[in-house]
Amino acid sequence: MLSSKNTVALPESGIIVRRTGKYNYVYKVLRAFRNEKGQPTNTRKLIGRLNADGDRLVPNDSYYELYGPDTNTEFTPEVQSDVSVGVPLLMENILTRLGAKKVLEEVFGSRRACEVVTAASYMASEGCVFEYVSDWCERSMLGGSPLSPQKASSLFASVTHDERMKFFKGWVTANAQHDYLAYDVTSFSSYAEGVKDLEWGYNRDGEKLPQFNLGCYLSQERRMPMFYVTYPGSIVDKAHFPYMMAYNDELGIGDDIVFILDKGFCATPNVNLMHSKGIHYIMSVDARHKTTLAAIDSVRDEIHLLQNMIGKGLYAVKVRSRFYGETSDMHVYYNHELVEPQRCDLIKLVENTENELAQLKEITSKQLKRYSRFFDIKTNDDKILSFERNYEKINAAAKNNGIFCILTNTSKSSLEVLSIYRNKDTIEKGFDDVKNHLDMKRIRAHTEATISGKVFCAFIGLIVASEMANGLSEYNATHKERTLSKRGLVWELEKIKVYITPNGRRLLNPLTKKQRELLETFKISEADVKAYISNKN
Repeated sequence: MLSSKNTVALPESGIIVRRTGKYNYVYKVLRAFRNEKGQPTNTRKLIGRLNADGDRLVPNDSYYELYGPDTNTEFTPEVQSDVSVGVPLLMENILTRLGAKKVLEEVFGSRRACEVVTAASYMASEGCVFEYVSDWCERSMLGGSPLSPQKASSLFASVTHDERMKFFKGWVTANAQHDYLAYDVTSFSSYAEGVKDLEWGYNRDGEKLPQFNLGCYLSQERRMPMFYVTYPGSIVDKAHFPYMMAYNDELGIGDDIVFILDKGFCATPNVNLMHSKGIHYIMSVDARHKTTLAAIDSVRDEIHLLQNMIGKGLYAVKVRSRFYGETSDMHVYYNHELVEPQRCDLIKLVENTENELAQLKEITSKQLKRYSRFFDIKTNDDKILSFERNYEKINAAAKNNGIFCILTNTSKSSLEVLSIYRNKDTIEKGFDDVKNHLDMKRIRAHTEATISGKVFCAFIGLIVASEMANGLSEYNATHKERTLSKRGLVWELEKIKVYITPNGRRLLNPLTKKQRELLETFKISEADVKAYISNKN
């Protein structure tokens, strides 16, 4: 652990100083070598940070492991120190108020639950690189369960599958009744080796790395993550769907839940499964599927009629028939505002395809099939003789511009179905939080157990980040002249400090109006802050 109360002389050689955030960190070079490309590189270990004057080292435990006791240690007199308490206060308050901390304590016990909360709070405020977690704990925590990088790794590796499932069951039971659950999948890349779920597949972030997939349920009503499961990165979404649904009974998800799904899950076996299990769903479909095209053609002449208007420029007709092997409702929508943008996109696609064709002298059978979608092409011995646009095909492709369809086995109206489906952006925002706010786009762990535990703590951090977003939505709606992002919220709350006198007395720095308003948004009063700093040991 770093302690600013003592410093040592900087080693005379073999060190590197790197600035991260507001501190200059000092590393001991363990080995210098050239990599496979002949570039100079090294392996190094963090041994502390520079003090405020930049002339001495504030050592961590690794310093003493490498250099032994230092007789030139200078101990700073205990005059007065300060701790920034706003961020951990908010994080712990959110998890307590939502009931997540109670479930964690029931599953992990008090000590490990506190460590999970610390790890999740760090990730929700700083990201997923745990190299600096000791420093964060020192400057941000009053008591609690401080972590070091090594202790965090041990915590991650200790989280078992059974513990995760017990948490999910308790969390879902408390929060996902009579709700709409959006289900979607994202992927995470990693350089780790020997992890069974890391496989090559469709990488949503465009990274040329193996990955594992993460399927997640999010509550649309509470705008909160409920459950996740990881699986090999080579498995496509629709193929894993039955395995995901198999968890519903274990989680206690009943027939009062409606699943919101995108067209990536739409396949006859999956629709059959949901009907046989009594699972209610609202799901977008591929507009090019033959049954969807049949539904569109059946209402094409009437969908524009005024009696079918459900909103400004928006029309809908419900078609009840047999789709994907089951009797259900296909809601066909027409939005005239989408027509021109889609027609322009189509023409741009035709133009780009035409430019590609113009560059070709020879053409394969596979290319011929692709380019014949919009063009008549004359060839001889695989050589292109001529080509021209086929407007009959182009107009056919434009025929359904402005039209989209949603399939459901609920009895809801077209307007209700569309409104519910449009709220599905909850899950996209959740994935964005995991990958960007929590910095989990690429997993920085190297064993299967550590990765599993780290993803679980990130899930707890996502609960915090989601509630931060919910609160900020309310705050920003009433403070449009000074809106805040989640990062801005963290920066503002880091200014809430407690000063500790030599005799151990804790003095709260006066809160600003903005800080009081932000805390009140999350149902935290100034009295709650004072109670928090008094009760932390």
